[in-house]
Amino acid sequence: MAALSRMAASTYRKVSIKPGDVIIFSSHPIPGNEKAVSKVMNELAKKGASVIFQDTHVSGHACQEEIKLIYTLTKPQYAIPVHGEYRHLKRHKDLAIEMGIPKANVMIATYWSMLPMPPRFKMDCNTGSSIVVV
Repeated sequence: MAALSRMAASTYRKVSIKPGDVIIFSSHPIPGNEKAVSKVMNELAKKGASVIFQDTHVSGHACQEEIKLIYTLTKPQYAIPVHGEYRHLKRHKDLAIEMGIPKANVMIATYWSMLPMPPRFKMDCNTGSSIVVV
C-alpha cells in the first residue's frame, strides 16, 4: 500500500498512474485504515484510473476443491496440515483422509509437537547441534 500511496500522490518515480490504468484492490482495508485507503482510491480516480475494489477480496488460501485437485495430482502418501486455526487443520485432515490418504498417515502438528516419522525418512543433519527444528 505504501508504494500505491506514493503513486497516487505522484511521488513514486518509477511508476506513474495514467488515465485508463486499472487498479484492483484484492483485500479489505485493515480496520482503522479505511479513511487512508479511501483517500488513495480517490487520488487514483482523479488521475483517471479505474479503481476496482468491490467483490475482489481474495484470501490467498486454496479452497477445498483446489486442495482436492492437488491431492489428486500429487497422490501423497502423507499429509500434515500446517496452516490455520485448529478447526482448519482438522477439516484439512478429514479432507486428506477422504482423498484416500491412510488415517495413520495424516497428522496435525501443534506448537512444539514432535511427529513420528517412518524409518525411511532418516534425517541426515550434521549441524553440530543436538537440537533439530523443522
